[in-house]
Amino acid sequence: MESKELLQIQPISEMPIAKYPNENLSQNSLSASLISLGCSKNTVDSEIMLASLSSYGFKLEPEFQKAEIVIINTCGFIEEAKHESIDTILSIGELKKEGIVKLIVVAGCLVERYKYELTKELPEVDLFIGTREYDRLGELLVPKISKKESSNESFSDTLMDYSRRLPRILSDPGPSAYIKIAEGCSRPCTFCVIPRFRGKFRSRPMEIILDEAKALGELGVKEINLLAQEITSYGTDIGIGWSLAKLLEKLDEVNNIEWIRVLYNYPRGVTDELLDTFRLLPKVCEYIDMPLQHISTKILNSMRRGIDEKETRKLIERIKEKIPNCAIRTTMLVGYPGETDKDFELLLKFVEETRFARLGAFVFSPEERSIAARLPNQIPYEVAKKRTNELLELQKRIMEEENKKLIGTKTNVLIEKLSEEGLLQGRTRFQAPDVDGDVYLNKTEGIPGEIISGNIVETDGINLIIEKD
Repeated sequence: MESKELLQIQPISEMPIAKYPNENLSQNSLSASLISLGCSKNTVDSEIMLASLSSYGFKLEPEFQKAEIVIINTCGFIEEAKHESIDTILSIGELKKEGIVKLIVVAGCLVERYKYELTKELPEVDLFIGTREYDRLGELLVPKISKKESSNESFSDTLMDYSRRLPRILSDPGPSAYIKIAEGCSRPCTFCVIPRFRGKFRSRPMEIILDEAKALGELGVKEINLLAQEITSYGTDIGIGWSLAKLLEKLDEVNNIEWIRVLYNYPRGVTDELLDTFRLLPKVCEYIDMPLQHISTKILNSMRRGIDEKETRKLIERIKEKIPNCAIRTTMLVGYPGETDKDFELLLKFVEETRFARLGAFVFSPEERSIAARLPNQIPYEVAKKRTNELLELQKRIMEEENKKLIGTKTNVLIEKLSEEGLLQGRTRFQAPDVDGDVYLNKTEGIPGEIISGNIVETDGINLIIEKD
Protein backbone atom coordinates (compact mmCIF):
# COMPACT_ATOMS: atom_id res chain seq x y z
CA MET A 1 0.00 0.00 0.00
CA GLU A 2 1.45 3.35 -1.04
CA SER A 3 1.48 6.11 1.55
CA LYS A 4 -0.73 8.22 -0.71
CA GLU A 5 -3.46 5.65 -0.16
CA LEU A 6 -3.64 6.56 3.53
CA LEU A 7 -6.54 9.01 3.64
CA GLN A 8 -6.39 11.93 6.02
CA ILE A 9 -9.05 13.71 8.02
CA GLN A 10 -7.96 17.27 8.69
CA PRO A 11 -9.49 19.63 11.24
CA ILE A 12 -13.03 20.41 10.08
CA SER A 13 -12.27 24.13 10.14
CA GLU A 14 -9.73 23.60 7.36
CA MET A 15 -10.45 22.66 3.77
CA PRO A 16 -10.32 20.19 2.27
CA ILE A 17 -11.53 17.95 5.10
CA ALA A 18 -9.96 14.92 3.45
CA LYS A 19 -6.87 14.73 1.30
CA TYR A 20 -3.89 12.54 0.54
CA PRO A 21 -0.95 13.26 2.87
CA ASN A 22 2.56 14.13 1.77
CA GLU A 23 1.51 15.67 -1.54
CA ASN A 24 4.33 18.20 -1.83
CA LEU A 25 7.05 16.85 0.44
CA SER A 26 10.74 16.87 -0.33
CA GLN A 27 12.18 13.66 -1.70
CA ASN A 28 14.67 13.86 1.15
CA SER A 29 12.01 13.55 3.86
CA LEU A 30 12.65 10.74 6.29
CA SER A 31 10.31 7.76 6.11
CA ALA A 32 8.37 6.65 9.17
CA SER A 33 6.36 3.53 9.91
CA LEU A 34 4.03 2.90 12.83
CA ILE A 35 3.33 -0.45 14.48
CA SER A 36 0.07 -0.35 16.44
CA LEU A 37 -0.39 -3.00 19.13
CA GLY A 38 -3.34 -3.72 21.39
CA CYS A 39 -6.96 -2.67 21.05
CA SER A 40 -8.92 -0.65 18.52
CA LYS A 41 -8.74 2.39 20.81
CA ASN A 42 -4.98 2.25 20.29
CA THR A 43 -5.63 2.20 16.54
CA VAL A 44 -7.32 5.61 16.74
CA ASP A 45 -4.38 7.03 18.71
CA SER A 46 -2.01 5.59 16.11
CA GLU A 47 -3.97 7.36 13.37
CA ILE A 48 -3.59 10.65 15.27
CA MET A 49 0.18 10.05 15.35
CA LEU A 50 0.21 9.32 11.61
CA ALA A 51 -1.43 12.69 10.96
CA SER A 52 1.13 14.44 13.16
CA LEU A 53 3.98 12.77 11.29
CA SER A 54 2.52 13.74 7.93
CA SER A 55 1.98 17.35 8.99
CA TYR A 56 5.69 17.64 9.86
CA GLY A 57 6.82 16.28 6.51
CA PHE A 58 7.60 12.65 7.26
CA LYS A 59 6.89 10.12 4.51
CA LEU A 60 4.62 7.35 5.74
CA GLU A 61 5.95 3.86 5.02
CA PRO A 62 3.54 0.92 5.48
CA GLU A 63 6.37 -1.63 5.84
CA PHE A 64 8.47 -1.01 8.96
CA GLN A 65 11.42 -2.94 7.49
CA LYS A 66 11.78 -0.15 4.90
CA ALA A 67 11.40 2.82 7.25
CA GLU A 68 14.09 5.03 8.75
CA ILE A 69 11.95 5.82 11.78
CA VAL A 70 9.78 3.19 13.49
CA ILE A 71 7.12 4.13 16.04
CA ILE A 72 5.65 1.41 18.27
CA ASN A 73 2.34 2.19 19.95
CA THR A 74 2.31 -0.25 22.85
CA CYS A 75 -0.31 -1.95 24.99
CA GLY A 76 0.14 -2.43 28.73
CA PHE A 77 -3.21 -3.91 29.73
CA ILE A 78 -2.34 -7.52 30.62
CA GLU A 79 0.83 -9.59 30.91
CA GLU A 80 0.65 -11.08 27.41
CA ALA A 81 0.21 -7.64 25.85
CA LYS A 82 3.19 -6.30 27.78
CA HIS A 83 5.37 -9.16 26.55
CA GLU A 84 4.27 -8.56 22.96
CA SER A 85 5.16 -4.88 23.26
CA ILE A 86 8.62 -5.57 24.72
CA ASP A 87 9.36 -8.26 22.13
CA THR A 88 8.41 -5.85 19.34
CA ILE A 89 10.66 -3.11 20.72
CA LEU A 90 13.60 -5.52 20.97
CA SER A 91 13.07 -6.81 17.42
CA ILE A 92 13.07 -3.26 16.03
CA GLY A 93 16.17 -2.62 18.15
CA GLU A 94 17.92 -5.37 16.17
CA LEU A 95 17.05 -3.57 12.94
CA LYS A 96 18.62 -0.44 14.39
CA LYS A 97 21.82 -2.34 15.19
CA GLU A 98 21.93 -3.50 11.58
CA GLY A 99 21.62 0.10 10.39
CA ILE A 100 18.23 -0.42 8.77
CA VAL A 101 16.34 1.76 11.26
CA LYS A 102 17.74 5.12 12.35
CA LEU A 103 15.34 6.13 15.13
CA ILE A 104 12.96 4.23 17.41
CA VAL A 105 10.00 5.84 19.14
CA VAL A 106 7.96 3.96 21.74
CA ALA A 107 4.56 5.34 22.73
CA GLY A 108 1.38 4.35 24.48
CA CYS A 109 0.07 2.57 27.54
CA LEU A 110 3.15 0.50 28.39
CA VAL A 111 5.30 3.64 28.35
CA GLU A 112 2.86 5.64 30.46
CA ARG A 113 2.68 2.81 32.96
CA TYR A 114 6.40 1.97 33.21
CA LYS A 115 7.98 5.24 32.13
CA TYR A 116 10.85 5.24 34.61
CA GLU A 117 11.81 1.57 34.13
CA LEU A 118 11.67 1.62 30.32
CA THR A 119 13.72 4.78 29.88
CA LYS A 120 16.51 3.15 31.88
CA GLU A 121 16.35 -0.37 30.45
CA LEU A 122 15.88 0.32 26.73
CA PRO A 123 18.75 2.60 25.64
CA GLU A 124 18.15 1.71 21.98
CA VAL A 125 14.93 3.77 22.06
CA ASP A 126 15.42 7.39 20.98
CA LEU A 127 12.13 8.80 22.22
CA PHE A 128 9.47 7.70 24.71
CA ILE A 129 6.07 9.37 24.75
CA GLY A 130 3.12 8.45 26.93
CA THR A 131 -0.61 8.52 26.27
CA ARG A 132 -0.87 12.31 26.43
CA GLU A 133 1.37 13.43 23.56
CA TYR A 134 0.09 11.58 20.49
CA ASP A 135 -0.75 14.70 18.50
CA ARG A 136 2.72 16.17 19.19
CA LEU A 137 4.75 13.28 17.77
CA GLY A 138 5.94 15.15 14.68
CA GLU A 139 6.92 18.18 16.75
CA LEU A 140 8.84 16.02 19.25
CA LEU A 141 10.76 14.24 16.49
CA VAL A 142 12.08 17.42 14.86
CA PRO A 143 14.90 17.99 17.43
CA LYS A 144 15.92 14.35 17.05
CA ILE A 145 16.23 14.69 13.29
CA SER A 146 18.12 17.99 13.48
CA LYS A 147 20.59 16.47 15.99
CA LYS A 148 19.80 19.17 18.53
CA GLU A 149 20.01 18.35 22.20
CA SER A 150 16.70 16.92 23.34
CA SER A 151 15.37 14.59 25.98
CA ASN A 152 14.61 10.97 25.13
CA GLU A 153 11.26 11.22 26.89
CA SER A 154 8.14 13.37 26.82
CA PHE A 155 5.52 12.93 29.51
CA SER A 156 2.81 15.43 30.33
CA ASP A 157 1.08 15.92 33.67
CA THR A 158 -1.99 17.07 31.75
CA LEU A 159 -4.40 14.54 30.24
CA MET A 160 -4.64 14.67 26.46
CA ASP A 161 -7.47 16.90 25.29
CA TYR A 162 -9.76 14.77 23.12
CA SER A 163 -12.40 17.51 23.00
CA ARG A 164 -10.57 19.09 20.06
CA ARG A 165 -10.81 18.25 16.37
CA LEU A 166 -7.86 15.87 16.05
CA PRO A 167 -6.54 15.15 12.54
CA ARG A 168 -6.24 11.46 11.71
CA ILE A 169 -4.87 9.40 8.87
CA LEU A 170 -6.79 6.18 8.45
CA SER A 171 -4.48 3.21 8.90
CA ASP A 172 -6.77 1.07 6.77
CA PRO A 173 -8.48 3.09 4.01
CA GLY A 174 -11.43 0.74 3.70
CA PRO A 175 -15.18 1.13 4.23
CA SER A 176 -14.98 0.73 8.02
CA ALA A 177 -13.45 3.09 10.59
CA TYR A 178 -13.37 3.77 14.32
CA ILE A 179 -14.47 6.88 16.20
CA LYS A 180 -13.39 7.38 19.78
CA ILE A 181 -16.24 9.15 21.61
CA ALA A 182 -14.59 9.25 25.05
CA GLU A 183 -11.24 8.60 26.71
CA GLY A 184 -10.27 7.27 30.10
CA CYS A 185 -12.36 5.45 32.70
CA SER A 186 -13.74 6.26 36.14
CA ARG A 187 -15.02 2.79 37.04
CA PRO A 188 -13.53 1.13 40.15
CA CYS A 189 -12.90 -2.39 38.77
CA THR A 190 -10.37 -4.05 41.07
CA PHE A 191 -8.52 -5.99 38.33
CA CYS A 192 -7.89 -2.99 36.07
CA VAL A 193 -5.28 -0.22 36.16
CA ILE A 194 -6.30 1.58 32.96
CA PRO A 195 -7.58 4.68 34.85
CA ARG A 196 -4.06 5.11 36.26
CA PHE A 197 -2.50 5.69 32.84
CA ARG A 198 -5.49 6.77 30.72
CA GLY A 199 -7.01 9.12 33.27
CA LYS A 200 -10.59 9.75 34.31
CA PHE A 201 -13.53 9.35 31.93
CA ARG A 202 -13.75 12.25 29.44
CA SER A 203 -16.50 12.50 26.82
CA ARG A 204 -15.83 14.24 23.53
CA PRO A 205 -18.30 16.99 22.53
CA MET A 206 -21.14 15.65 20.41
CA GLU A 207 -20.56 18.16 17.60
CA ILE A 208 -16.92 17.03 17.26
CA ILE A 209 -18.02 13.38 16.96
CA LEU A 210 -20.68 14.27 14.38
CA ASP A 211 -18.19 16.29 12.33
CA GLU A 212 -15.77 13.36 12.35
CA ALA A 213 -18.51 10.96 11.26
CA LYS A 214 -19.47 13.30 8.40
CA ALA A 215 -15.84 13.53 7.29
CA LEU A 216 -15.52 9.75 7.34
CA GLY A 217 -18.70 9.45 5.30
CA GLU A 218 -17.28 11.85 2.72
CA LEU A 219 -14.20 9.61 2.48
CA GLY A 220 -16.35 6.63 1.52
CA VAL A 221 -16.58 4.99 4.94
CA LYS A 222 -19.82 3.03 5.31
CA GLU A 223 -19.45 1.67 8.84
CA ILE A 224 -18.39 3.55 11.96
CA ASN A 225 -17.45 1.69 15.15
CA LEU A 226 -17.86 3.80 18.27
CA LEU A 227 -15.21 3.36 20.96
CA ALA A 228 -14.63 4.27 24.57
CA GLN A 229 -13.24 2.47 27.56
CA GLU A 230 -16.78 2.55 29.00
CA ILE A 231 -19.08 3.83 26.31
CA THR A 232 -22.43 3.84 28.11
CA SER A 233 -21.32 6.72 30.37
CA TYR A 234 -21.03 9.03 27.37
CA GLY A 235 -22.10 12.57 28.25
CA THR A 236 -22.31 12.17 32.01
CA ASP A 237 -19.15 14.20 32.62
CA ILE A 238 -19.92 17.14 30.30
CA GLY A 239 -23.31 18.17 31.61
CA ILE A 240 -25.56 16.43 29.07
CA GLY A 241 -26.45 13.33 31.12
CA TRP A 242 -26.58 9.78 29.82
CA SER A 243 -26.45 10.73 26.14
CA LEU A 244 -25.29 7.69 24.17
CA ALA A 245 -28.83 7.13 22.84
CA LYS A 246 -29.08 10.79 21.82
CA LEU A 247 -25.69 10.58 20.06
CA LEU A 248 -26.83 7.49 18.15
CA GLU A 249 -29.96 9.33 16.99
CA LYS A 250 -27.79 12.14 15.58
CA LEU A 251 -25.33 9.74 13.94
CA ASP A 252 -28.19 7.83 12.34
CA GLU A 253 -28.88 10.98 10.29
CA VAL A 254 -25.32 11.31 8.90
CA ASN A 255 -25.20 10.91 5.13
CA ASN A 256 -23.22 8.03 3.55
CA ILE A 257 -22.81 6.13 6.84
CA GLU A 258 -24.86 2.92 6.64
CA TRP A 259 -23.85 0.94 9.75
CA ILE A 260 -23.15 2.16 13.29
CA ARG A 261 -21.64 -0.25 15.80
CA VAL A 262 -21.26 0.41 19.55
CA LEU A 263 -18.35 -1.29 21.34
CA TYR A 264 -17.47 -1.68 25.05
CA ASN A 265 -20.92 -1.32 26.67
CA TYR A 266 -20.77 -1.41 30.46
CA PRO A 267 -23.52 -3.75 31.76
CA ARG A 268 -24.95 -1.27 34.28
CA GLY A 269 -25.28 1.31 31.50
CA VAL A 270 -27.32 -0.85 29.11
CA THR A 271 -30.69 0.72 29.83
CA ASP A 272 -34.11 0.13 28.25
CA GLU A 273 -33.75 3.50 26.52
CA LEU A 274 -30.49 2.40 24.94
CA LEU A 275 -31.92 -0.97 23.89
CA ASP A 276 -34.91 0.76 22.30
CA THR A 277 -32.49 2.97 20.38
CA PHE A 278 -30.62 -0.08 19.11
CA ARG A 279 -33.89 -1.63 17.97
CA LEU A 280 -35.46 1.43 16.35
CA LEU A 281 -32.59 3.15 14.53
CA PRO A 282 -32.04 1.47 11.14
CA LYS A 283 -28.31 2.17 10.92
CA VAL A 284 -27.43 0.92 14.40
CA CYS A 285 -26.30 -2.70 14.20
CA GLU A 286 -28.13 -5.34 16.23
CA TYR A 287 -24.89 -6.04 18.07
CA ILE A 288 -24.05 -5.49 21.72
CA ASP A 289 -20.45 -5.80 22.86
CA MET A 290 -20.72 -6.02 26.65
CA PRO A 291 -17.83 -7.31 28.80
CA LEU A 292 -19.46 -9.21 31.69
CA GLN A 293 -16.22 -10.62 33.17
CA HIS A 294 -18.04 -13.31 35.24
CA ILE A 295 -21.41 -14.54 36.48
CA SER A 296 -20.64 -15.52 40.09
CA THR A 297 -22.05 -12.86 42.42
CA LYS A 298 -19.15 -13.41 44.81
CA ILE A 299 -16.62 -12.72 42.04
CA LEU A 300 -18.57 -9.80 40.55
CA ASN A 301 -18.82 -8.15 43.96
CA SER A 302 -15.09 -8.56 44.53
CA MET A 303 -14.44 -7.08 41.08
CA ARG A 304 -16.69 -4.09 41.99
CA ARG A 305 -18.67 -4.47 38.77
CA GLY A 306 -21.87 -3.05 40.27
CA ILE A 307 -24.00 -5.98 39.11
CA ASP A 308 -24.70 -9.49 40.40
CA GLU A 309 -25.74 -12.81 38.86
CA LYS A 310 -29.47 -12.18 39.09
CA GLU A 311 -29.20 -8.72 37.53
CA THR A 312 -26.91 -10.03 34.79
CA ARG A 313 -29.35 -12.77 33.82
CA LYS A 314 -32.23 -10.27 33.77
CA LEU A 315 -30.16 -7.96 31.55
CA ILE A 316 -29.53 -10.75 29.05
CA GLU A 317 -33.26 -11.56 29.05
CA ARG A 318 -34.13 -7.89 28.40
CA ILE A 319 -31.69 -7.69 25.50
CA LYS A 320 -33.07 -10.82 23.86
CA GLU A 321 -36.65 -9.68 24.46
CA LYS A 322 -36.19 -6.19 23.04
CA ILE A 323 -33.81 -7.16 20.19
CA PRO A 324 -34.61 -10.81 19.36
CA ASN A 325 -31.96 -11.14 16.65
CA CYS A 326 -29.23 -9.28 18.56
CA ALA A 327 -25.69 -10.66 18.51
CA ILE A 328 -24.23 -10.40 22.01
CA ARG A 329 -20.46 -10.43 22.39
CA THR A 330 -18.80 -10.58 25.79
CA THR A 331 -15.48 -11.20 27.51
CA MET A 332 -14.80 -13.21 30.65
CA LEU A 333 -11.95 -12.98 33.13
CA VAL A 334 -10.98 -16.45 34.35
CA GLY A 335 -8.91 -17.28 37.42
CA TYR A 336 -9.78 -14.17 39.41
CA PRO A 337 -8.64 -14.49 43.06
CA GLY A 338 -11.02 -16.68 45.03
CA GLU A 339 -12.60 -18.29 41.95
CA THR A 340 -13.53 -21.81 43.07
CA ASP A 341 -14.34 -24.83 40.96
CA LYS A 342 -17.99 -24.13 41.79
CA ASP A 343 -17.69 -20.54 40.53
CA PHE A 344 -16.13 -21.72 37.30
CA GLU A 345 -18.75 -24.42 36.76
CA LEU A 346 -21.42 -21.75 37.22
CA LEU A 347 -19.68 -19.68 34.55
CA LEU A 348 -19.60 -22.62 32.12
CA LYS A 349 -23.29 -23.32 32.71
CA PHE A 350 -24.17 -19.65 32.17
CA VAL A 351 -22.28 -19.52 28.86
CA GLU A 352 -23.92 -22.76 27.71
CA GLU A 353 -27.37 -21.41 28.55
CA THR A 354 -26.86 -17.92 27.12
CA ARG A 355 -25.15 -19.01 23.89
CA PHE A 356 -23.29 -15.80 23.18
CA ALA A 357 -22.67 -15.01 19.52
CA ARG A 358 -19.04 -14.29 20.40
CA LEU A 359 -17.00 -14.65 23.58
CA GLY A 360 -13.42 -13.81 24.44
CA ALA A 361 -11.68 -14.99 27.60
CA PHE A 362 -8.58 -13.81 29.42
CA VAL A 363 -6.50 -15.39 32.16
CA PHE A 364 -6.50 -13.11 35.20
CA SER A 365 -3.28 -11.13 35.40
CA PRO A 366 -2.33 -9.67 38.82
CA GLU A 367 -1.48 -6.20 37.58
CA GLU A 368 0.83 -4.08 39.70
CA ARG A 369 -1.00 -1.45 41.78
CA SER A 370 -4.37 -3.10 41.19
CA ILE A 371 -6.51 -4.06 44.17
CA ALA A 372 -7.03 -7.59 42.84
CA ALA A 373 -3.28 -8.25 42.80
CA ARG A 374 -3.26 -7.90 46.57
CA LEU A 375 -6.24 -10.15 47.26
CA PRO A 376 -5.83 -13.52 49.00
CA ASN A 377 -6.53 -16.87 47.32
CA GLN A 378 -4.68 -16.13 44.09
CA ILE A 379 -5.31 -18.87 41.51
CA PRO A 380 -2.23 -20.65 40.06
CA TYR A 381 -1.66 -19.65 36.45
CA GLU A 382 -1.79 -23.26 35.26
CA VAL A 383 -5.24 -23.71 36.80
CA ALA A 384 -6.55 -20.43 35.37
CA LYS A 385 -5.13 -21.23 31.93
CA LYS A 386 -6.76 -24.67 31.92
CA ARG A 387 -10.10 -23.16 32.87
CA THR A 388 -9.76 -20.50 30.17
CA ASN A 389 -9.07 -23.11 27.50
CA GLU A 390 -12.10 -25.12 28.65
CA LEU A 391 -14.31 -22.03 28.41
CA LEU A 392 -13.01 -21.17 24.95
CA GLU A 393 -13.57 -24.74 23.73
CA LEU A 394 -17.16 -24.53 24.94
CA GLN A 395 -17.67 -21.22 23.13
CA LYS A 396 -16.09 -22.63 19.96
CA ARG A 397 -18.66 -25.45 19.94
CA ILE A 398 -21.52 -23.04 20.59
CA MET A 399 -20.42 -20.72 17.80
CA GLU A 400 -20.07 -23.61 15.34
CA GLU A 401 -23.56 -24.84 16.22
CA GLU A 402 -25.12 -21.38 15.94
CA ASN A 403 -23.37 -20.64 12.62
CA LYS A 404 -24.61 -23.92 11.14
CA LYS A 405 -28.15 -22.83 11.98
CA LEU A 406 -27.58 -19.77 9.76
CA ILE A 407 -27.07 -21.87 6.61
CA GLY A 408 -29.95 -21.20 4.25
CA THR A 409 -30.76 -17.76 5.69
CA LYS A 410 -30.22 -14.35 4.11
CA THR A 411 -28.07 -11.52 5.42
CA ASN A 412 -26.49 -8.25 4.34
CA VAL A 413 -22.72 -8.05 3.86
CA LEU A 414 -20.41 -5.05 3.77
CA ILE A 415 -17.70 -5.86 1.21
CA GLU A 416 -14.29 -4.80 2.57
CA LYS A 417 -11.58 -6.20 0.33
CA LEU A 418 -10.31 -9.07 -1.82
CA SER A 419 -8.98 -12.00 0.20
CA GLU A 420 -5.66 -13.75 -0.49
CA GLU A 421 -7.68 -16.57 -2.07
CA GLY A 422 -9.23 -14.15 -4.55
CA LEU A 423 -12.68 -14.03 -2.93
CA LEU A 424 -14.49 -10.89 -1.90
CA GLN A 425 -14.31 -10.57 1.88
CA GLY A 426 -16.55 -8.68 4.26
CA ARG A 427 -18.72 -8.82 7.37
CA THR A 428 -22.37 -8.88 8.39
CA ARG A 429 -24.06 -6.46 10.80
CA PHE A 430 -23.46 -9.12 13.47
CA GLN A 431 -19.64 -9.14 13.12
CA ALA A 432 -17.30 -6.45 14.44
CA PRO A 433 -13.97 -5.77 12.68
CA ASP A 434 -10.99 -8.01 13.50
CA VAL A 435 -12.58 -10.09 16.27
CA ASP A 436 -15.70 -11.84 14.99
CA GLY A 437 -14.68 -13.74 11.89
CA ASP A 438 -15.36 -12.80 8.27
CA VAL A 439 -17.65 -13.47 5.35
CA TYR A 440 -16.31 -14.81 2.05
CA LEU A 441 -18.44 -14.22 -1.03
CA ASN A 442 -18.60 -17.10 -3.49
CA LYS A 443 -19.73 -16.63 -7.11
CA THR A 444 -20.30 -12.97 -6.36
CA GLU A 445 -19.18 -9.69 -7.88
CA GLY A 446 -18.96 -6.40 -6.02
CA ILE A 447 -16.67 -3.61 -4.88
CA PRO A 448 -15.36 -2.58 -1.43
CA GLY A 449 -17.89 -0.38 0.33
CA GLU A 450 -20.87 -2.02 -1.32
CA ILE A 451 -23.50 -3.64 0.89
CA ILE A 452 -25.13 -6.64 -0.76
CA SER A 453 -27.73 -9.22 0.22
CA GLY A 454 -26.78 -12.88 0.04
CA ASN A 455 -27.56 -16.40 1.16
CA ILE A 456 -25.38 -18.15 3.75
CA VAL A 457 -24.37 -21.45 2.12
CA GLU A 458 -21.53 -22.73 4.31
CA THR A 459 -19.47 -22.13 7.45
CA ASP A 460 -16.17 -23.35 8.84
CA GLY A 461 -17.49 -22.68 12.34
CA ILE A 462 -16.15 -19.13 12.54
CA ASN A 463 -16.37 -17.62 9.05
CA LEU A 464 -19.33 -17.69 6.72
CA ILE A 465 -19.56 -18.41 2.97
CA ILE A 466 -22.24 -16.40 1.19
CA GLU A 467 -23.55 -16.25 -2.36
CA LYS A 468 -25.29 -13.17 -3.68
CA ASP A 469 -29.05 -13.35 -4.29
